[in-house]
Amino acid sequence: MTPVLALALTALLILSWLRLLVLDGLRALHILQLEEYQTVRYWRWLIGHRDRTVNGVLATAALAIMLISLIAPPALAAVAAIVGIGAGLERSWRVRRPAAKKPLVLTARARRLLAGWILCSLLVGGLVFAGVQSWAPGPFSVLVGGTAAVLVLTLLTWPLMSAANLVLYPVEAFLRRYYLRSARRVLQRTGPVVIGVAGSYGKTSTKSFLAQILGRREKVLATPRSFNTPMGLCRVIRESLEPDHRIFIAELGTYRRGEIRQLCRLVEPRIGVLTAVGPEHLERFGSMEDVRRAEFELIEALPPDGLAVVNGDDETCREFAARARCQCLIAGGPPHPNRTIWAEEIELTRDGLRFVLCLHDGRRAAVTTPLLGRHNVSNILLAAAVALHQGFDLPDLVAAIACLEPVEHRLQPIRNASGIVVIDDTYNSNPRGAAGALEVLATFRGGRRYLVTPGMVELADFQDQAHRDFGRQAAQVCDGVILVGPRQTRAIAEGLLEAGFDRDRLIVVRDLAEATERLKTLLAPGDVVLFENDLPDTYDE
Repeated sequence: MTPVLALALTALLILSWLRLLVLDGLRALHILQLEEYQTVRYWRWLIGHRDRTVNGVLATAALAIMLISLIAPPALAAVAAIVGIGAGLERSWRVRRPAAKKPLVLTARARRLLAGWILCSLLVGGLVFAGVQSWAPGPFSVLVGGTAAVLVLTLLTWPLMSAANLVLYPVEAFLRRYYLRSARRVLQRTGPVVIGVAGSYGKTSTKSFLAQILGRREKVLATPRSFNTPMGLCRVIRESLEPDHRIFIAELGTYRRGEIRQLCRLVEPRIGVLTAVGPEHLERFGSMEDVRRAEFELIEALPPDGLAVVNGDDETCREFAARARCQCLIAGGPPHPNRTIWAEEIELTRDGLRFVLCLHDGRRAAVTTPLLGRHNVSNILLAAAVALHQGFDLPDLVAAIACLEPVEHRLQPIRNASGIVVIDDTYNSNPRGAAGALEVLATFRGGRRYLVTPGMVELADFQDQAHRDFGRQAAQVCDGVILVGPRQTRAIAEGLLEAGFDRDRLIVVRDLAEATERLKTLLAPGDVVLFENDLPDTYDE
Protein backbone atom coordinates (compact mmCIF):
# COMPACT_ATOMS: atom_id res chain seq x y z
CA MET A 1 0.00 0.00 0.00
CA THR A 2 1.63 3.21 -1.17
CA PRO A 3 1.90 6.47 0.81
CA VAL A 4 0.18 8.24 -2.09
CA LEU A 5 -2.90 6.03 -1.70
CA ALA A 6 -2.90 6.61 2.06
CA LEU A 7 -2.69 10.37 1.52
CA ALA A 8 -5.52 10.30 -1.04
CA LEU A 9 -7.78 8.25 1.25
CA THR A 10 -7.03 10.59 4.16
CA ALA A 11 -7.86 13.69 2.10
CA LEU A 12 -11.11 12.17 0.82
CA LEU A 13 -12.07 11.05 4.32
CA ILE A 14 -11.55 14.53 5.80
CA LEU A 15 -13.44 16.16 2.92
CA SER A 16 -16.38 13.77 3.33
CA TRP A 17 -16.62 14.66 7.03
CA LEU A 18 -15.96 18.38 6.59
CA ARG A 19 -19.60 19.43 6.27
CA LEU A 20 -20.49 17.68 9.54
CA LEU A 21 -17.70 19.57 11.34
CA VAL A 22 -18.86 22.88 9.87
CA LEU A 23 -22.48 22.22 10.88
CA ASP A 24 -21.32 21.61 14.45
CA GLY A 25 -19.37 24.86 14.32
CA LEU A 26 -22.41 26.79 13.09
CA ARG A 27 -24.49 25.29 15.87
CA ALA A 28 -21.88 26.40 18.42
CA LEU A 29 -21.87 29.90 16.89
CA HIS A 30 -25.68 29.97 17.07
CA ILE A 31 -25.70 29.19 20.79
CA LEU A 32 -22.94 31.76 21.44
CA GLN A 33 -25.01 34.36 19.60
CA LEU A 34 -28.14 33.46 21.57
CA GLU A 35 -26.09 33.88 24.76
CA GLU A 36 -25.11 37.36 23.49
CA TYR A 37 -21.48 36.35 22.97
CA GLN A 38 -20.97 36.04 26.73
CA THR A 39 -18.38 33.34 27.37
CA VAL A 40 -19.53 32.50 30.90
CA ARG A 41 -23.15 32.00 29.86
CA TYR A 42 -22.01 29.99 26.82
CA TRP A 43 -19.97 27.63 29.01
CA ARG A 44 -22.84 27.30 31.44
CA TRP A 45 -24.97 26.13 28.52
CA LEU A 46 -22.25 23.71 27.36
CA ILE A 47 -21.93 22.13 30.80
CA GLY A 48 -25.70 21.72 31.06
CA HIS A 49 -25.97 20.18 27.57
CA ARG A 50 -22.86 18.00 27.35
CA ASP A 51 -24.77 15.30 25.50
CA ARG A 52 -25.57 17.72 22.65
CA THR A 53 -22.15 19.22 22.03
CA VAL A 54 -20.24 16.25 20.60
CA ASN A 55 -21.05 14.48 17.33
CA GLY A 56 -20.91 10.95 18.71
CA VAL A 57 -21.16 9.23 15.33
CA LEU A 58 -18.30 11.24 13.85
CA ALA A 59 -16.11 10.83 16.94
CA THR A 60 -16.70 7.06 17.05
CA ALA A 61 -15.99 6.64 13.34
CA ALA A 62 -12.76 8.66 13.57
CA LEU A 63 -11.59 6.68 16.62
CA ALA A 64 -12.41 3.34 14.96
CA ILE A 65 -10.57 4.13 11.72
CA MET A 66 -7.58 5.50 13.67
CA LEU A 67 -7.28 2.29 15.73
CA ILE A 68 -7.71 0.06 12.67
CA SER A 69 -4.99 2.03 10.86
CA LEU A 70 -2.68 1.54 13.83
CA ILE A 71 -3.08 -2.20 14.46
CA ALA A 72 -4.65 -3.80 11.38
CA PRO A 73 -3.06 -4.76 8.02
CA PRO A 74 -2.88 -1.94 5.46
CA ALA A 75 -5.56 -3.50 3.28
CA LEU A 76 -8.05 -3.51 6.15
CA ALA A 77 -7.14 0.11 6.98
CA ALA A 78 -7.85 1.06 3.35
CA VAL A 79 -11.23 -0.67 3.50
CA ALA A 80 -12.08 1.11 6.76
CA ALA A 81 -11.16 4.46 5.20
CA ILE A 82 -13.32 3.76 2.14
CA VAL A 83 -16.25 2.79 4.36
CA GLY A 84 -15.70 5.97 6.38
CA ILE A 85 -15.72 8.06 3.21
CA GLY A 86 -19.01 6.51 2.09
CA ALA A 87 -20.58 6.95 5.53
CA GLY A 88 -19.41 10.56 5.67
CA LEU A 89 -20.86 11.37 2.26
CA GLU A 90 -24.17 9.66 3.09
CA ARG A 91 -24.52 11.40 6.43
CA SER A 92 -23.48 14.77 5.03
CA TRP A 93 -26.16 14.40 2.37
CA ARG A 94 -28.82 13.45 4.90
CA VAL A 95 -28.07 15.77 7.82
CA ARG A 96 -29.61 19.22 7.70
CA ARG A 97 -29.26 22.21 10.00
CA PRO A 98 -31.99 21.93 12.64
CA ALA A 99 -34.86 24.40 12.46
CA ALA A 100 -34.44 27.24 14.93
CA LYS A 101 -37.03 29.52 16.50
CA LYS A 102 -34.49 32.34 16.35
CA PRO A 103 -32.10 31.43 13.52
CA LEU A 104 -28.43 32.25 13.43
CA VAL A 105 -27.86 35.69 11.91
CA LEU A 106 -24.51 36.00 10.15
CA THR A 107 -23.78 39.53 11.27
CA ALA A 108 -20.34 41.02 10.77
CA ARG A 109 -19.39 39.88 14.27
CA ALA A 110 -20.70 36.37 13.64
CA ARG A 111 -18.69 36.17 10.41
CA ARG A 112 -15.55 37.28 12.24
CA LEU A 113 -16.14 34.63 14.88
CA LEU A 114 -16.72 31.95 12.26
CA ALA A 115 -13.44 32.90 10.57
CA GLY A 116 -11.68 32.86 13.95
CA TRP A 117 -13.10 29.42 14.72
CA ILE A 118 -11.91 28.10 11.36
CA LEU A 119 -8.39 29.41 11.99
CA CYS A 120 -8.33 27.94 15.51
CA SER A 121 -9.57 24.62 14.15
CA LEU A 122 -6.95 24.57 11.40
CA LEU A 123 -4.21 25.33 13.92
CA VAL A 124 -5.30 22.67 16.41
CA GLY A 125 -6.04 20.11 13.68
CA GLY A 126 -2.70 20.78 12.01
CA LEU A 127 -0.76 20.37 15.25
CA VAL A 128 -2.54 17.10 16.09
CA PHE A 129 -2.04 15.78 12.56
CA ALA A 130 1.67 16.61 12.51
CA GLY A 131 2.30 15.24 15.99
CA VAL A 132 0.41 11.94 15.58
CA GLN A 133 1.53 11.35 11.98
CA SER A 134 5.18 11.71 12.91
CA TRP A 135 4.77 9.23 15.76
CA ALA A 136 2.50 6.62 14.16
CA PRO A 137 4.26 3.68 12.44
CA GLY A 138 3.51 2.15 9.06
CA PRO A 139 2.43 3.34 5.63
CA PHE A 140 -0.92 4.59 6.96
CA SER A 141 0.55 7.01 9.53
CA VAL A 142 -0.96 9.87 7.54
CA LEU A 143 -4.42 8.29 7.93
CA VAL A 144 -3.83 7.90 11.66
CA GLY A 145 -2.87 11.55 11.91
CA GLY A 146 -5.86 12.69 9.85
CA THR A 147 -8.42 10.72 11.84
CA ALA A 148 -6.81 11.82 15.11
CA ALA A 149 -7.17 15.44 13.99
CA VAL A 150 -10.84 14.90 13.11
CA LEU A 151 -11.44 13.19 16.47
CA VAL A 152 -9.88 16.06 18.42
CA LEU A 153 -11.74 18.69 16.41
CA THR A 154 -15.02 16.84 16.95
CA LEU A 155 -14.43 16.87 20.69
CA LEU A 156 -13.25 20.51 20.76
CA THR A 157 -15.62 22.17 18.26
CA TRP A 158 -17.62 24.00 20.92
CA PRO A 159 -14.65 25.00 23.16
CA LEU A 160 -12.80 26.30 20.09
CA MET A 161 -15.70 28.65 19.36
CA SER A 162 -15.29 30.03 22.86
CA ALA A 163 -11.53 30.37 22.25
CA ALA A 164 -12.19 32.34 19.07
CA ASN A 165 -14.53 34.62 21.01
CA LEU A 166 -11.81 35.34 23.59
CA VAL A 167 -9.11 35.87 20.98
CA LEU A 168 -11.27 38.35 19.09
CA TYR A 169 -12.34 40.27 22.21
CA PRO A 170 -9.82 43.13 21.69
CA VAL A 171 -11.01 43.52 18.10
CA GLU A 172 -14.66 43.63 19.19
CA ALA A 173 -13.84 46.13 21.95
CA PHE A 174 -12.15 48.43 19.42
CA LEU A 175 -15.08 48.18 16.99
CA ARG A 176 -17.52 48.77 19.82
CA ARG A 177 -15.81 52.04 20.75
CA TYR A 178 -15.76 53.11 17.10
CA TYR A 179 -19.49 52.43 16.61
CA LEU A 180 -20.40 54.23 19.85
CA ARG A 181 -18.48 57.35 18.81
CA SER A 182 -20.01 57.23 15.34
CA ALA A 183 -23.56 56.88 16.70
CA ARG A 184 -23.06 59.81 19.09
CA ARG A 185 -21.95 62.00 16.18
CA VAL A 186 -25.06 61.06 14.19
CA LEU A 187 -27.31 61.91 17.16
CA GLN A 188 -25.59 65.26 17.69
CA ARG A 189 -25.88 66.09 14.00
CA THR A 190 -29.59 65.20 13.65
CA GLY A 191 -30.68 66.45 17.10
CA PRO A 192 -34.00 64.60 17.67
CA VAL A 193 -35.88 64.62 20.96
CA VAL A 194 -34.79 61.33 22.52
CA ILE A 195 -37.27 59.32 24.56
CA GLY A 196 -35.80 56.44 26.55
CA VAL A 197 -38.10 53.58 27.56
CA ALA A 198 -36.97 51.23 30.32
CA GLY A 199 -38.61 48.79 32.73
CA SER A 200 -38.81 45.17 33.70
CA TYR A 201 -41.65 44.56 31.27
CA GLY A 202 -43.90 46.50 28.92
CA LYS A 203 -40.98 48.31 27.23
CA THR A 204 -41.60 47.14 23.69
CA SER A 205 -45.37 47.69 23.80
CA THR A 206 -45.04 51.16 25.34
CA LYS A 207 -42.37 52.07 22.77
CA SER A 208 -44.67 50.94 19.96
CA PHE A 209 -47.68 52.86 21.30
CA LEU A 210 -45.54 55.98 21.69
CA ALA A 211 -44.32 55.70 18.11
CA GLN A 212 -47.84 55.15 16.76
CA ILE A 213 -49.33 58.10 18.65
CA LEU A 214 -46.50 60.64 18.20
CA GLY A 215 -46.03 59.53 14.60
CA ARG A 216 -49.42 60.98 13.71
CA ARG A 217 -47.88 64.46 13.98
CA GLU A 218 -44.12 64.18 13.52
CA LYS A 219 -41.63 61.85 11.90
CA VAL A 220 -40.62 59.33 14.54
CA LEU A 221 -37.94 56.66 14.61
CA ALA A 222 -38.30 53.89 17.18
CA THR A 223 -35.85 51.06 17.69
CA PRO A 224 -37.25 47.94 15.99
CA ARG A 225 -38.11 44.72 17.78
CA SER A 226 -35.79 44.40 20.79
CA PHE A 227 -32.82 46.44 19.58
CA ASN A 228 -32.11 47.59 23.14
CA THR A 229 -28.39 46.95 23.58
CA PRO A 230 -25.49 49.38 22.89
CA MET A 231 -24.65 47.78 19.54
CA GLY A 232 -28.34 47.43 18.63
CA LEU A 233 -28.93 51.13 19.30
CA CYS A 234 -25.76 52.06 17.40
CA ARG A 235 -26.92 50.14 14.39
CA VAL A 236 -30.35 51.81 14.38
CA ILE A 237 -28.86 55.27 14.82
CA ARG A 238 -26.18 54.87 12.17
CA GLU A 239 -28.36 53.15 9.59
CA SER A 240 -31.85 54.61 10.09
CA LEU A 241 -31.78 58.00 11.85
CA GLU A 242 -32.35 60.80 9.34
CA PRO A 243 -32.22 64.61 9.73
CA ASP A 244 -36.01 64.94 9.48
CA HIS A 245 -36.65 62.52 12.37
CA ARG A 246 -37.89 64.82 15.12
CA ILE A 247 -38.28 62.11 17.77
CA PHE A 248 -36.14 59.05 18.47
CA ILE A 249 -37.61 56.44 20.82
CA ALA A 250 -34.99 54.10 22.27
CA GLU A 251 -35.84 50.94 24.18
CA LEU A 252 -33.25 50.44 26.91
CA GLY A 253 -32.59 46.87 27.99
CA THR A 254 -30.50 45.67 30.90
CA TYR A 255 -29.17 42.48 32.45
CA ARG A 256 -27.07 44.12 35.16
CA ARG A 257 -26.46 47.41 36.91
CA GLY A 258 -24.71 50.06 34.87
CA GLU A 259 -26.06 49.03 31.47
CA ILE A 260 -28.93 51.55 31.33
CA ARG A 261 -26.51 54.24 32.49
CA GLN A 262 -24.23 53.31 29.59
CA LEU A 263 -27.13 53.41 27.11
CA CYS A 264 -28.18 56.81 28.43
CA ARG A 265 -24.66 58.15 27.90
CA LEU A 266 -25.05 57.06 24.29
CA VAL A 267 -28.53 58.46 23.47
CA GLU A 268 -28.87 61.19 26.17
CA PRO A 269 -32.67 61.00 26.62
CA ARG A 270 -34.60 64.14 27.54
CA ILE A 271 -37.73 62.12 28.31
CA GLY A 272 -37.60 58.87 30.25
CA VAL A 273 -40.48 56.40 30.52
CA LEU A 274 -40.32 53.72 33.21
CA THR A 275 -42.92 51.01 32.62
CA ALA A 276 -42.54 48.75 35.69
CA VAL A 277 -40.03 47.30 38.12
CA GLY A 278 -40.39 43.62 38.89
CA PRO A 279 -38.65 40.23 38.79
CA GLU A 280 -36.67 40.08 35.54
CA HIS A 281 -33.46 38.27 34.65
CA LEU A 282 -32.93 37.54 38.35
CA GLU A 283 -30.39 34.83 37.51
CA ARG A 284 -28.21 37.60 36.07
CA PHE A 285 -29.09 40.46 38.43
CA GLY A 286 -28.89 38.38 41.58
CA SER A 287 -31.49 40.31 43.60
CA MET A 288 -34.54 42.55 43.28
CA GLU A 289 -32.56 45.38 44.85
CA ASP A 290 -30.14 45.26 41.92
CA VAL A 291 -33.11 45.28 39.51
CA ARG A 292 -34.48 48.41 41.21
CA ARG A 293 -31.14 50.18 41.13
CA ALA A 294 -30.62 49.28 37.48
CA GLU A 295 -34.00 50.62 36.35
CA PHE A 296 -33.59 53.84 38.36
CA GLU A 297 -30.52 54.63 36.25
CA LEU A 298 -32.85 56.02 33.56
CA ILE A 299 -34.40 58.53 35.98
CA GLU A 300 -30.94 59.49 37.29
CA ALA A 301 -29.66 60.11 33.75
CA LEU A 302 -32.35 62.64 32.80
CA PRO A 303 -31.28 66.31 32.75
CA PRO A 304 -32.81 68.78 35.26
CA ASP A 305 -35.02 70.21 32.51
CA GLY A 306 -36.03 66.76 31.30
CA LEU A 307 -39.18 64.74 31.94
CA ALA A 308 -39.75 61.42 33.70
CA VAL A 309 -42.97 59.47 33.16
CA VAL A 310 -43.56 56.53 35.50
CA ASN A 311 -46.22 53.87 35.99
CA GLY A 312 -48.52 54.82 38.84
CA ASP A 313 -49.70 51.22 39.22
CA ASP A 314 -46.18 50.22 40.28
CA GLU A 315 -45.17 51.01 43.86
CA THR A 316 -41.46 51.14 43.06
CA CYS A 317 -42.07 53.50 40.15
CA ARG A 318 -44.03 55.80 42.47
CA GLU A 319 -41.08 55.80 44.89
CA PHE A 320 -38.76 56.70 42.01
CA ALA A 321 -41.02 59.64 41.10
CA ALA A 322 -40.33 61.24 44.48
CA ARG A 323 -36.58 60.90 43.91
CA ALA A 324 -36.49 62.34 40.39
CA ARG A 325 -34.50 65.57 40.02
CA CYS A 326 -36.58 66.65 36.99
CA GLN A 327 -40.29 67.04 36.33
CA CYS A 328 -42.07 63.71 36.81
CA LEU A 329 -45.52 62.65 35.62
CA ILE A 330 -47.29 59.68 37.21
CA ALA A 331 -49.52 57.82 34.76
CA GLY A 332 -51.99 55.26 36.05
CA GLY A 333 -52.95 53.97 39.42
CA PRO A 334 -55.98 55.02 41.49
CA PRO A 335 -57.14 58.67 41.39
CA HIS A 336 -54.80 60.85 43.44
CA PRO A 337 -53.83 64.53 43.46
CA ASN A 338 -50.34 63.70 42.19
CA ARG A 339 -51.60 61.60 39.25
CA THR A 340 -51.35 63.23 35.82
CA ILE A 341 -53.52 60.71 34.00
CA TRP A 342 -55.36 57.54 34.96
CA ALA A 343 -58.08 55.17 33.78
CA GLU A 344 -61.48 54.35 35.27
CA GLU A 345 -64.26 51.90 34.37
CA ILE A 346 -61.85 49.51 32.64
CA GLU A 347 -63.64 46.81 30.66
CA LEU A 348 -61.97 43.85 29.00
CA THR A 349 -63.62 42.20 26.00
CA ARG A 350 -62.52 39.69 23.40
CA ASP A 351 -62.39 42.59 20.93
CA GLY A 352 -60.24 44.97 22.98
CA LEU A 353 -60.33 47.43 25.87
CA ARG A 354 -62.75 50.14 26.92
CA PHE A 355 -62.07 52.66 29.67
CA VAL A 356 -62.50 56.28 30.68
CA LEU A 357 -59.36 58.38 30.34
CA CYS A 358 -59.11 60.88 33.21
CA LEU A 359 -56.79 63.90 33.43
CA HIS A 360 -55.69 65.76 36.57
CA ASP A 361 -57.47 68.93 35.39
CA GLY A 362 -60.84 67.14 35.44
CA ARG A 363 -61.23 66.35 31.76
CA ARG A 364 -62.53 62.87 30.91
CA ALA A 365 -63.01 60.91 27.68
CA ALA A 366 -64.30 57.47 26.78
CA VAL A 367 -61.64 55.38 25.03
CA THR A 368 -61.86 52.19 22.98
CA THR A 369 -58.90 50.31 21.56
CA PRO A 370 -58.46 46.93 19.85
CA LEU A 371 -55.59 46.09 22.20
CA LEU A 372 -56.06 43.12 24.52
CA GLY A 373 -54.93 42.84 28.13
CA ARG A 374 -55.52 44.91 31.25
CA HIS A 375 -51.78 45.59 31.58
CA ASN A 376 -51.89 47.38 28.22
CA VAL A 377 -53.92 50.12 29.94
CA SER A 378 -50.77 51.06 31.87
CA ASN A 379 -48.71 51.06 28.69
CA ILE A 380 -51.29 53.26 26.91
CA LEU A 381 -51.40 55.73 29.82
CA LEU A 382 -47.61 56.10 29.80
CA ALA A 383 -47.64 56.84 26.06
CA ALA A 384 -50.61 59.19 26.50
CA ALA A 385 -48.81 61.19 29.22
CA VAL A 386 -45.85 61.77 26.90
CA ALA A 387 -48.19 62.74 24.03
CA LEU A 388 -49.98 65.30 26.20
CA HIS A 389 -46.64 66.75 27.23
CA GLN A 390 -45.72 66.99 23.52
CA GLY A 391 -48.79 69.07 22.78
CA PHE A 392 -51.56 66.58 21.89
CA ASP A 393 -55.06 67.68 22.80
CA LEU A 394 -57.49 65.19 24.31
CA PRO A 395 -59.67 64.50 21.22
CA ASP A 396 -56.61 63.81 19.05
CA LEU A 397 -55.17 61.56 21.74
CA VAL A 398 -58.39 59.54 22.03
CA ALA A 399 -58.49 59.12 18.24
CA ALA A 400 -54.88 57.95 18.22
CA ILE A 401 -55.48 55.39 20.98
CA ALA A 402 -58.46 54.00 19.07
CA CYS A 403 -56.14 53.22 16.13
CA LEU A 404 -53.37 51.52 18.09
CA GLU A 405 -52.23 48.17 16.71
CA PRO A 406 -50.87 45.35 18.89
CA VAL A 407 -47.18 44.59 18.88
CA GLU A 408 -46.39 41.38 17.01
CA HIS A 409 -46.37 38.31 19.28
CA ARG A 410 -47.70 40.27 22.26
CA LEU A 411 -51.35 39.38 22.86
CA GLN A 412 -51.87 39.42 19.12
CA PRO A 413 -55.22 37.82 18.15
CA ILE A 414 -55.21 35.70 15.00
CA ARG A 415 -58.54 34.42 13.71
CA ASN A 416 -58.46 31.75 11.03
CA ALA A 417 -61.06 30.57 8.55
CA SER A 418 -61.93 27.48 10.58
CA GLY A 419 -63.30 29.58 13.45
CA ILE A 420 -60.37 28.94 15.78
CA VAL A 421 -58.79 31.95 17.52
CA VAL A 422 -55.06 31.97 18.31
CA ILE A 423 -53.75 34.49 20.84
CA ASP A 424 -50.07 34.92 20.09
CA ASP A 425 -48.30 36.05 23.27
CA THR A 426 -45.05 34.26 22.54
CA TYR A 427 -42.80 37.22 23.37
CA ASN A 428 -44.17 37.49 26.90
CA SER A 429 -42.14 35.96 29.71
CA ASN A 430 -43.00 37.61 33.00
CA PRO A 431 -45.51 36.82 35.77
CA ARG A 432 -47.58 39.99 35.32
CA GLY A 433 -47.93 39.50 31.58
CA ALA A 434 -48.73 35.79 31.94
CA ALA A 435 -51.51 36.52 34.42
CA GLY A 436 -52.86 39.24 32.13
CA ALA A 437 -52.85 36.85 29.18
CA LEU A 438 -54.96 34.34 31.14
CA GLU A 439 -57.37 37.15 31.98
CA VAL A 440 -57.69 37.85 28.25
CA LEU A 441 -58.22 34.16 27.54
CA ALA A 442 -61.08 34.14 30.06
CA THR A 443 -62.96 36.76 28.03
CA PHE A 444 -63.42 34.24 25.20
CA ARG A 445 -66.58 32.25 25.81
CA GLY A 446 -68.50 29.73 23.82
CA GLY A 447 -65.67 27.37 22.90
CA ARG A 448 -62.94 25.58 24.79
CA ARG A 449 -59.89 27.49 26.00
CA TYR A 450 -56.42 25.99 25.63
CA LEU A 451 -53.03 27.14 26.92
CA VAL A 452 -49.68 26.21 25.36
CA THR A 453 -46.62 27.36 27.29
CA PRO A 454 -43.02 26.49 28.18
CA GLY A 455 -43.25 28.76 31.22
CA MET A 456 -40.92 31.57 32.21
CA VAL A 457 -37.16 31.71 32.71
CA GLU A 458 -34.42 33.67 34.50
CA LEU A 459 -36.51 34.19 37.65
CA ALA A 460 -33.94 32.44 39.89
CA ASP A 461 -35.37 31.28 43.23
CA PHE A 462 -38.67 32.97 42.42
CA GLN A 463 -39.25 30.84 39.33
CA ASP A 464 -40.87 27.73 40.84
CA GLN A 465 -43.28 29.81 42.91
CA ALA A 466 -44.14 31.97 39.89
CA HIS A 467 -44.80 28.80 37.89
CA ARG A 468 -47.01 27.28 40.59
CA ASP A 469 -49.02 30.50 40.78
CA PHE A 470 -49.33 30.53 37.01
CA GLY A 471 -50.55 26.92 37.08
CA ARG A 472 -53.19 27.73 39.71
CA GLN A 473 -54.38 30.71 37.66
CA ALA A 474 -54.54 28.61 34.49
CA ALA A 475 -56.60 25.95 36.25
CA GLN A 476 -59.39 28.50 36.76
CA VAL A 477 -59.49 29.48 33.07
CA CYS A 478 -58.38 26.66 30.81
CA ASP A 479 -60.16 23.60 29.47
CA GLY A 480 -56.88 22.09 28.35
CA VAL A 481 -53.18 22.82 28.92
CA ILE A 482 -50.14 21.74 26.92
CA LEU A 483 -46.82 22.26 28.72
CA VAL A 484 -43.66 22.37 26.60
CA GLY A 485 -40.63 20.87 28.33
CA PRO A 486 -41.11 18.37 31.19
CA ARG A 487 -38.35 19.75 33.45
CA GLN A 488 -38.97 23.41 32.70
CA THR A 489 -42.73 23.24 33.39
CA ARG A 490 -42.79 20.82 36.34
CA ALA A 491 -43.87 23.52 38.82
CA ILE A 492 -46.66 24.72 36.48
CA ALA A 493 -48.04 21.17 36.39
CA GLU A 494 -47.88 21.03 40.18
CA GLY A 495 -49.83 24.28 40.43
CA LEU A 496 -52.47 23.05 37.99
CA LEU A 497 -53.01 19.79 39.86
CA GLU A 498 -52.99 21.49 43.28
CA ALA A 499 -55.83 23.70 42.02
CA GLY A 500 -57.89 20.65 41.05
CA PHE A 501 -57.17 20.63 37.31
CA ASP A 502 -58.06 17.30 35.69
CA ARG A 503 -54.84 15.39 34.95
CA ASP A 504 -56.42 13.98 31.78
CA ARG A 505 -56.64 17.52 30.36
CA LEU A 506 -52.93 18.16 30.95
CA ILE A 507 -50.47 17.24 28.19
CA VAL A 508 -46.69 17.53 28.50
CA VAL A 509 -44.56 17.51 25.34
CA ARG A 510 -40.89 18.04 24.55
CA ASP A 511 -41.10 20.84 21.99
CA LEU A 512 -43.44 23.26 20.26
CA ALA A 513 -43.68 21.14 17.11
CA GLU A 514 -45.12 18.26 19.16
CA ALA A 515 -47.51 20.66 20.90
CA THR A 516 -48.77 21.90 17.52
CA GLU A 517 -49.39 18.35 16.34
CA ARG A 518 -51.35 17.54 19.50
CA LEU A 519 -53.47 20.67 19.05
CA LYS A 520 -54.55 19.51 15.60
CA THR A 521 -56.35 16.60 17.25
CA LEU A 522 -57.97 18.75 19.95
CA LEU A 523 -59.20 22.02 18.44
CA ALA A 524 -62.63 22.56 16.94
CA PRO A 525 -64.39 25.66 15.51
CA GLY A 526 -65.06 28.18 18.26
CA ASP A 527 -62.07 27.15 20.38
CA VAL A 528 -59.33 29.57 21.38
CA VAL A 529 -55.68 28.76 22.14
CA LEU A 530 -53.22 31.00 23.96
CA PHE A 531 -49.54 30.56 23.10
CA GLU A 532 -47.85 32.06 26.15
CA ASN A 533 -44.12 32.61 25.73
CA ASP A 534 -41.70 30.74 23.47
CA LEU A 535 -38.26 30.12 24.88
CA PRO A 536 -35.15 30.39 22.70
CA ASP A 537 -33.37 27.29 21.44
CA THR A 538 -30.97 27.35 24.39
CA TYR A 539 -33.80 26.09 26.63
CA ASP A 540 -34.87 23.18 24.41
CA GLU A 541 -35.11 19.90 26.29
